[in-house]
Amino acid sequence: MKSLWIRTALFNFLIAAIMGVVMRYAFVQEIPGLKFKAFLHGHSHGAMLGWIYMALYSLMIPVFLKEEDQKKPLYSWVFWSTQVAVIGMFVSFPVQGYGPVSIFFSTLHILLSYLFAGQFLRDLRGVKSYSAGFIRLALFWMVLSTLGVWAMGPLMVSSFRGSAWYYTSVQFFLHFQFNGWFLFGALALFFRWLETRGIELDPNRQKDFRNLLIASTILTFALAVAWSNPHPGVFALNSIGVLLQLAALWVLRKTVVPALKSIRGQVAPWTFGLWRLALFSFIGKVLIQAAVVVPAVAKMAYTIRNFVIGFVHLIMLGVLSLFLFAYLDQEAKSWFSGKTTRLGISLFVAGVALSEALLFLQGTLFWLRIGFLPHYYLLLFAFSALMPVGVGVVWVGAFRRPGV
Repeated sequence: MKSLWIRTALFNFLIAAIMGVVMRYAFVQEIPGLKFKAFLHGHSHGAMLGWIYMALYSLMIPVFLKEEDQKKPLYSWVFWSTQVAVIGMFVSFPVQGYGPVSIFFSTLHILLSYLFAGQFLRDLRGVKSYSAGFIRLALFWMVLSTLGVWAMGPLMVSSFRGSAWYYTSVQFFLHFQFNGWFLFGALALFFRWLETRGIELDPNRQKDFRNLLIASTILTFALAVAWSNPHPGVFALNSIGVLLQLAALWVLRKTVVPALKSIRGQVAPWTFGLWRLALFSFIGKVLIQAAVVVPAVAKMAYTIRNFVIGFVHLIMLGVLSLFLFAYLDQEAKSWFSGKTTRLGISLFVAGVALSEALLFLQGTLFWLRIGFLPHYYLLLFAFSALMPVGVGVVWVGAFRRPGV
């Protein structure tokens, strides 16, 4: 893999994390001139499209493609053009929110992602492995999710701006990015890692897991639209999707547990611990979604902002970022793994754990009508500050010699 690409993705993550902490501080002390919602757009686009997207891009090519295909100039050109789009979004969104410049860079990112997906799938032709099937599904979800973005344009310039249709299109993009493209992409990397090390899993259970996860990904989108259309049928669709997701988790457990001894024997204890944390975060994600089978809980989940933010960060930081850190620690030992990067990851994990606990605790207090925790916003800022510090240390460590 190209270390410079990963370091670039980490740099984007650092900028997004700093922006996140600035927004936390805005609740402690007013920041003159800060356009919070516009700043939020810059933070979220940078984290999703600058960190997770770019990291997956950087890993998919060397992991799945033949060496001669990896060297095609198109991949490098698309990567750096995409990075220009990411920097453009980092700068333009905080200034103007959704405006001509930010929309231009967002559109550029989407068009470049189509170019990448098309070339990648052509180069992947003929590969029949289970993991290759997962990465194809990941790219399908990626392309599908962008339909929500294309729908936003006409809605924003019409009388439907700010309507249920507009917010549904936003949720369509976010749902199939997080639960489709990102999650399936990470799972594809994990299954490919198992395949390259000769760790065999039950093929029938693997097929069942894939099919259950596909169905649940489609059906759980219903919760995203339930706030504007709280029809019993919408909740029923989400409930079926959640139950299928629980079944997928159970099948994954039955599939992977027999291979745990082999997996443990091929990774460092530190790396295995990170993978376990990512898995626990995934289990937490599934259990939280399972709880919203109850309509009253579902209404609470999408109306109390603390739960929404906590859930999104659980996926983004707990599931995806920890998995990527673990994968890099295992597969990029020559330049990534070392004392400095592991210190940074430890600080990051502490920040994620403390801030997530505080978000969900405060959300629960809101639900119980108890009110605010003492110094809630100050504590949330302090805990969250550990994340950019940690990512910054990881980024510095990625430039140091191995073992340092």
